[in-house]
Parts: sequence; structure tokens; C-alpha cells
Amino acid sequence: MSAIDDQLALAVKNLAGLQKSAVPRASAMAINRVATRAVVYSIKDAAKAIKVTQKVIKPRATVRRASAKRPVAYVRVRRNDLPAISIGTARTQVKRKKGRMQVSSAVRGERGRFAKRTLSGNTAIVVGRHKFENAFIQQLKNGRWHIMQRTSNRRYPIQVCKVPVSAEITSAFERHSARLMKSDMPKELASAMQQQVRLVVRRGAVRGN
Repeated sequence: MSAIDDQLALAVKNLAGLQKSAVPRASAMAINRVATRAVVYSIKDAAKAIKVTQKVIKPRATVRRASAKRPVAYVRVRRNDLPAISIGTARTQVKRKKGRMQVSSAVRGERGRFAKRTLSGNTAIVVGRHKFENAFIQQLKNGRWHIMQRTSNRRYPIQVCKVPVSAEITSAFERHSARLMKSDMPKELASAMQQQVRLVVRRGAVRGN
């Protein structure tokens, strides 16, 4: 009877340990797997919608992993507009007419002031699959290079070229997070729980021996 009592005591101890440690660990493991998968799928869809490579969007998403003490994973996504210069290699396109470039250089007038360009606005900057008309590359005062664009706004005649990404990134993350929580979370939780049970049983068997 003593051997049976010892086995029962060990089983009870293992169950207690399972509830205290294995369940939180399994939950954290499953949450981290689903969160990581959601980030991968969302980056892929967002990059396709924005027409950029995945490596451009990937640094914008970071995952704060869940733990046994804090079974919640946080996905932080920067949704501010993407600077055009960071998309890829920029190429300048110049319009031509009968073999002659349709771009004139800046000319000073009689009083030394710059005169209006007669053929301005015929250059474009192409970055990846994006094209920006009336644009040029310039180094700003902070030392960074950007693709600048001439506008019709008198107050801000020149602006930094950017690609809006907020709507595409938000839609992708919300869609995949909700979908994976329904489809993958139960399976990942069951798999992680089985793994934790095996570990607890194995430890109990080693201690029993």
C-alpha cells in the first residue's frame, strides 16, 4: 500500500504543478506562436497592397512576447507614412521631345533673382513600383537624403515624398489577428499543453526513480 500511496501523492503533486506552471507556460507558448504568425502574414499582405518589398515593412512590426507571468503578447506597428527614399533605389526619369531633354536649368534674371523655369516639372523619380512626378533628390539640413516633390501649395511649395501605409497595415493586422485566434489558437494551445504535460510527467518519473 505504501507504493500505491507514493504514486498517488506523486500524481497529485504533478497535477498541482501542472496547474501552477504548465498551464501558464502553454498559454504563453501558444500566444507567441499565433502572434508571430499574424505578423508574418500581415507583413506579406500589407507589402503586396502597398507595392513594396516585405523587408521594407518588416522593421515596422515588433512583438513583445508573452510569458508565464504575463500571458499577453503585444504587437507594436508603426503606421506613419513611409518615406519614398526608404523603398528602394531611386531612379530619375527625364522626359524628352525629339531627342531633346525637356528640363531647363535655373537661370538668374537681371537683378540676380532666379527666373521661373520654362520647362520645369518634367522630371520624375521612380522608386520600386512608385513614381513621383516633379520630384528630385535632396539632402536636408539634418543630413538625411529624401525625395522631394514640388507642389502647388504656396506655403509649402516643396514636400517630402511619402507613401501612405496606415490603412493597409491596420487592415492586414486586424484581419489576420482575428482569423488566427479562431483557427490556430485552439490547436496551438492543445499542442503546447501536451508538451508541458509530457515535461511534467517526465520530471515526476525522474524524481520518483
